[in-house]
Amino acid sequence: MKHQRDLRRPVDSGSKETVQTSALIGDLERIVRIIDDDIAREEKESGVFDRSKPAYPILATMLRVRRNNLANTIASLERRLATLLDRTDENKIADVQHA
Repeated sequence: MKHQRDLRRPVDSGSKETVQTSALIGDLERIVRIIDDDIAREEKESGVFDRSKPAYPILATMLRVRRNNLANTIASLERRLATLLDRTDENKIADVQHA
């Protein structure tokens, strides 16, 4: 007899969180690309590309800090996503073993 999924059973919250986390990572990566473009534009407009120069644009410096913070957040979310995917895989294996 073939086992069918009980449609009344709630969707696995890990799967929902996995989808949401993946979407958030994608959104943050797009923001990082926009910030990179903004930094390049600021440097080009000022003609100063060396961050050690006093004339380096303050906005570019602030954008770099923001970009680095977002990169750290993305890395953290990617670690969380890996954990969620591992749990999902473990649950699938357990479901198959109990079937």
